[in-house]
Amino acid sequence: MAESETSSETEQAAPTHARFMVMTLLCLIAAIAYISRNAIAVPADTIEKELGLSSTQMGWVMSAFFWSYALSQIPSGWIGHIWGTRRALSLFAILWSIATALIGVVTGFWTLVLARLIFGVSQAGIFPCSANTISKWLPESSRGFSSGLLGSFMSIGSAVGALCMGVMLVGFDFFGVSIPAITWRTAMWIFAVPSVVWAIWFYYWFRDRPEQHAGVNEDELRIIRGASAQTESEQTDESSEDAHGEPTPWGQILTSFSMWMICGQQFFRAAGYIFYVTWFPTYLQKARGIEMSTSGIWSSVPLVLYLIGNVLGGAIVDWVLQKTGSRRWSRQGVAITAMLGCGVCTLCAYFVDEMNLAMALISVSMFFAGLSGACGYTVTIDKGGQHVAPIFGMMNMAGNLGAALLPVIVGAMFDAGQYDAVLILMAGIYVTAALCWMLLNPNGTVFDERSAAVKA
Repeated sequence: MAESETSSETEQAAPTHARFMVMTLLCLIAAIAYISRNAIAVPADTIEKELGLSSTQMGWVMSAFFWSYALSQIPSGWIGHIWGTRRALSLFAILWSIATALIGVVTGFWTLVLARLIFGVSQAGIFPCSANTISKWLPESSRGFSSGLLGSFMSIGSAVGALCMGVMLVGFDFFGVSIPAITWRTAMWIFAVPSVVWAIWFYYWFRDRPEQHAGVNEDELRIIRGASAQTESEQTDESSEDAHGEPTPWGQILTSFSMWMICGQQFFRAAGYIFYVTWFPTYLQKARGIEMSTSGIWSSVPLVLYLIGNVLGGAIVDWVLQKTGSRRWSRQGVAITAMLGCGVCTLCAYFVDEMNLAMALISVSMFFAGLSGACGYTVTIDKGGQHVAPIFGMMNMAGNLGAALLPVIVGAMFDAGQYDAVLILMAGIYVTAALCWMLLNPNGTVFDERSAAVKA
């Protein structure tokens, strides 16, 4: 009788919520990463003067992060797959903490470049590891919203980092107590602390698979696995295989047409986004006649709309999947609609002279761009199978290469006096991203294509 009652109580136990803590930790580290990553932007002019750098040299310092970050995506994704997120992401967080602290002790151009290169290498694994974790800890029906949240916390981190750095450099009053200003070097040491605290907490609490976590009961595990729930023995076998790190079949990945389309859409989407965090204020000043003092405020509006679109896009992706059960509608359909909407609004802004209407169109275009963000993340997780981390790393590398190249192209256009024409370029970029989505098959994994071809 006692055994029967115990069994009944177990069956009626409410599902645990460890998956929500996992998502909280991933969002937190995304924000922390962007806080420390962009902290150098606020005191850039001060750093230039103190170290005797030219603006061109400071530009190379900024780009050093970009290139090492892009080229380290695949290796860091591979490390995340072999070691597991728990060990890999904890180590990455410690490494970029060291890189942040190193910026506080640099003596010149080359030591600053070296610190930024280390920064890029160590942060490259954040999102491949996060995507790998989402694929294992979240049900397919909520991957869109989770991916949207992850993207949104990047933007939140950028804003918080800039605000905190600005406040620390000038000092502030806290409940009547005057906090004196600190140097940018001291600020960098302070920014190095959060990632260390997070790494210790994460390594202690997190496990690579929900089956391995003591805080996950059977009911939560069934929610995570969804309709494709596996038997206990199958889960054990898969967990064991993951633990040993199955070799990544790069031949299948590199010959997958879907993989190239995933990289293509990310290349163009990232290139489109980076315009708004690099050259957009200059565009407003030169093409629209906006004063430098107010261009920063105008520039923030599209980014706020992008942030909103990112969160809402994730919710829409999940809602469409739940209603239709179709990846084509939820991933591909939402992405194509968003990219075409983005391109059309951007092109219309080119033909509009009135500033308020033009900014409204540009802001709406960025809202559409935000909607597509979760689509790119979720389709990569879906198509990655048991190799999400290295595949996500390849996709993210393509995006960062696009982000690195676009500022150079726009800079050349501005040197030629082609300020207005940049909107035509941006519209073309978004339409090309939509074309990549049209050619992409969101069903199955990138490895299924090879199997289908062999059977044919």
